[in-house]
Amino acid sequence: MATGSPDSTASAGGTSSPVEAVVITVKDFAYQVPTTVAAGATVMVTNTDRVAHTVTADTSGSLFDVNIDAGGSASFTAPTQPGTYEFHCVYHGNMHGTLVVS
Repeated sequence: MATGSPDSTASAGGTSSPVEAVVITVKDFAYQVPTTVAAGATVMVTNTDRVAHTVTADTSGSLFDVNIDAGGSASFTAPTQPGTYEFHCVYHGNMHGTLVVS
């Protein structure tokens, strides 16, 4: 039996898989952010804390700014330009994160 033969999920054309939703989790007043996010991807934010939080871009121009109620979720679209985007929670000054868009 050949090893790895049942891998039917690989694309023969060499194209990347469709852009999937990416998840940022807020837990214990901290962001858990994926390593990278595709440009223009939908970013889902899930808040497991008992208070509201935001994911607000540090740069002017409001690239992204979403409010997430306690125990809730919300989404935003990642910037379309690759780069590193710092963000914070407007309610809790100690909460900071970085979104790396590729």
